[in-house]
Amino acid sequence: MSFIKKTSIFITLIITFLGINVNAQTKAPEPKSGFALTKKIIQNHLIYPHEALDKKGGKITVYYTVDNNGIASNYNVKDAFDEQCAAEAIRLVKMIEWNPALKDGKPVQYDDDYTVDFSPKSYKKAEEKNPRLMLPEQSYPAQKSNNIYDLEELHQAPKPYFANPEVNMAAYMRNNLQFPDQAKQFEIQGTVKLNFVVETDGRASNIIVENSVGGGCDNEAIRLIQNLVWTPGIKNDSLVRTRTTQDITFQIGERNFHDGNSY
Repeated sequence: MSFIKKTSIFITLIITFLGINVNAQTKAPEPKSGFALTKKIIQNHLIYPHEALDKKGGKITVYYTVDNNGIASNYNVKDAFDEQCAAEAIRLVKMIEWNPALKDGKPVQYDDDYTVDFSPKSYKKAEEKNPRLMLPEQSYPAQKSNNIYDLEELHQAPKPYFANPEVNMAAYMRNNLQFPDQAKQFEIQGTVKLNFVVETDGRASNIIVENSVGGGCDNEAIRLIQNLVWTPGIKNDSLVRTRTTQDITFQIGERNFHDGNSY
């Protein structure tokens, strides 16, 4: 057998072996919103325990199990620099919806972990620069279960909350939407549809783009939803997690070509 033929067979065997190994590998669970956006969502929801703000801070890792349906359970923290921060870390990680782990392309149960960063300095700086809008005290307690409900299951649907009662959703969009430069340049327009969960703290989590426009419009739509506060959905006299959607339209006026204003 010639050297070239032997080499060809050897390379084929290596490729085949590697292919089998790759297929046999297990892919860990992933947040439905993706890791990058989930990190921003966690930061947006984080309420730093007041008593811990004078401490050094650090990282807290939450451990849990994600079953083959993407449902997480058995949350726990093994080591933490502060008990209140540990409780907050668990609260935050419980919000995350998961795509299950995959082995040979099939969903499997998987023990996983997620680390939350607690930085008193960064938190204080962010709050001083842009204090977050907080909901007024709610009349109902938050439901203890982690269930997520659809709108038709509720007694009262969530709605955007504005400190100024004269502001509505249309006014919020009109005053806060920043038409992306790339969308201006290429005259990209259309409606971004977002699917997300309104948490019992009034903020959005698990944001997924159901209808993409591109040109930076998707990211701008996500920013607008992240900056909103909602009065949570109500079921059986309890505040509950609610799945909902929001359409955000990016439209160029008739006079626009690249940047003729009227966005």
